[in-house]
Amino acid sequence: MFRRKSGVVLLVLAMLGTAGAQLPAKGLVIKNTDGLIFIDMGRQDNVMKGDLFDIIDNDVVLHPLSGDTLSVTPRSVGALKVLQVYPKMSLAELLHIQGGKDPMLMQVAQIHSPDRLVEIERYIKQSTATASGVSPRLSLIPGLYQYRMGEKTKGLSLLGLEATALVLGMSYRLSSNDWYAQYEELGPGLSPTDYDFYYNGASDRRSMSNRLFWLAGALYAYNLVDVMWMGGNQMQLNARVERKTDFGLGLSAEGRPMFNLMRRF
Repeated sequence: MFRRKSGVVLLVLAMLGTAGAQLPAKGLVIKNTDGLIFIDMGRQDNVMKGDLFDIIDNDVVLHPLSGDTLSVTPRSVGALKVLQVYPKMSLAELLHIQGGKDPMLMQVAQIHSPDRLVEIERYIKQSTATASGVSPRLSLIPGLYQYRMGEKTKGLSLLGLEATALVLGMSYRLSSNDWYAQYEELGPGLSPTDYDFYYNGASDRRSMSNRLFWLAGALYAYNLVDVMWMGGNQMQLNARVERKTDFGLGLSAEGRPMFNLMRRF
């Protein structure tokens, strides 16, 4: 009997040890002064200037009848960028906080996901461009707004494709008109093949011109949709932290300890 209980205790301890090993190193926001945040992680925690951190809040799901805690899921509600590192703490800039929440005493976790890092860097560039006065009127010319907002590759690609489609469409339209004019000037007595040659030439060039103008219109529509998307909240900072498996300890409404294991698919 004693051996069986000992085995259960060792199994629970092993599970708790695994849970601790799976959790990333986290810190706390210890001071908030007008957008300047102090966290209790510093040089001793391998924090470096320029590091990005998620501000973590817990999404708690309670049973509607018993009030028991069913799950505690961490989610990102904001982001920080480290400005200065001290031995045991760091000074960071508040990049964003959802719904004007107070980050005081919230957990922070360093961001390692490449997609998340790219997302935040894009947000920083776009915020800087917006602060410098980038006008939405630039969206009237495809690619200019994206270029000014820091998406230089996308902006130049859109601008180049739009200009190419319009120039080629106009060229084919003028060529079609020229071939049709020659068709109308044909005199009587020619074989049907001669008439078909000029008529089909004018028709083919007109069709190609229409396709290119449709392409230009599609690129312009994509440009407008992209500008509207960029003008919204691109960060989606209220998304959940990107971990497929989460471990955690918590208490139920009656004060009983709970071990939570959550898996996202």
